[in-house]
Amino acid sequence: MGVCRARNRFVVGTICSMMVLSLVLAASPWALAAESSAGRVPDEEAYGVTTQDGVSLALRRYQPEPGAGFEEDRQPVILMPGMLGNFNYFDIRTPPGESYCVELPDGAQVDEYIENDPMKYYSMAHFLWNQGYDVWLANYRGEGRAPYRSEGATGYSIDDVGIYDMPAIISKVYDVTGEHPVWIGHSMGSTMAYIYLEGAKYGEGKNPHVVSDEGLVAERNGTTEGPQSLKGFVDMDGPMIPMGGSLPDLAIVWLALYAPWYIELRPLLATVGEYGAPVVGLANTVSWYIYKSLGMPNLSLLNTLYTINASNMDSEVLKYGAEYCLDGVSTRALAQYADAVAHKAFREDYLNGGFNLMAPDPRSGDGYFYYTDNLGLISLPALVLADSTEDITSPEDIENFYDGKTPTDLDEFFEVPNTAHIDLVMGLNGPTITFPEIAEWLDELCASD
Repeated sequence: MGVCRARNRFVVGTICSMMVLSLVLAASPWALAAESSAGRVPDEEAYGVTTQDGVSLALRRYQPEPGAGFEEDRQPVILMPGMLGNFNYFDIRTPPGESYCVELPDGAQVDEYIENDPMKYYSMAHFLWNQGYDVWLANYRGEGRAPYRSEGATGYSIDDVGIYDMPAIISKVYDVTGEHPVWIGHSMGSTMAYIYLEGAKYGEGKNPHVVSDEGLVAERNGTTEGPQSLKGFVDMDGPMIPMGGSLPDLAIVWLALYAPWYIELRPLLATVGEYGAPVVGLANTVSWYIYKSLGMPNLSLLNTLYTINASNMDSEVLKYGAEYCLDGVSTRALAQYADAVAHKAFREDYLNGGFNLMAPDPRSGDGYFYYTDNLGLISLPALVLADSTEDITSPEDIENFYDGKTPTDLDEFFEVPNTAHIDLVMGLNGPTITFPEIAEWLDELCASD
């Protein structure tokens, strides 16, 4: 492992640090070098769909290389990234023109594609494709790199992606395959599923608030069959109430997040990912070990700095992640999570109630729809995975979703050891723990028919 491992962990904090930078950095005039990151792709992989509110979204049906084929007539699964990110972090690979120094662990399970590109060893999409699943990757509004960049880079809320984007994506996969897919979401990619599975839609007429539709609850949870039905749900560390204490409940925070706009990071990341990652990564590695030596205490909002377990990341994978996986974020999505942190309840965007410069304190009869109060509407079989660190999420909050939904015989909660929020998906133990856990549960779900 020599030279490669010596470089390993040197850039391990890049993604985490970029998440922090996203709160203060806006659009840049720098060239969008990373826009060509995906290279040329076969036309048969690319799919588009338009949401009810007119936004075009990009999907990709996975095959490891042109001509390799899709897993036709197999169970489709949809991989959805979290806040700030695109689906590239489910599809780790070496983009054209790049070179990564990755040495696989002894005994690693490889196929011909991994032999040609060792980065694919850490690809969840490739792992599930190898297990015989029809893998789809989707970018919600505002996210993605060319040629899979979705439109709608505006001030969208988490409500918007749950109410508009998910139905469009799921219906498209069902239309193409004729099978009800399994939703696999990481972070906000799971939080939006809470909204979807609770049958959320926007009120009609003069009602500006989110409401739950009984018919949508039944269809989306598979009680009745329809194009929006899901077969199952894999929740990968999807927060309801992120970590952060009371710090977000400050006037300056609400003022900064009030205007609905999109913080564009692609130009910055194209440069920082290439040149600044080693310095930032070393700083994060040192801070992580100090944090661990202190017993990993609850540091309130500072816990968001520890979303990567330094011992569970390959530095080359982190470099790829910094350059190709982060895009931008909506202020309204950030505000909705900040509201949850400050008030210990996840509800619809508080701007749905009209002019509120600051998120109002929850009160009975305030008109807002509280997702945390309606988890019992979710009855779909679910595998719930939590990382083992109190970082931007806590294992207890993730388990609260598991405990709050209507239980099924196939429900399972699993805390993945030695992980933090980001490396739960991209970490060294992904191919040996996280991915097999998901595949085993999917096998049980499919066998239950």
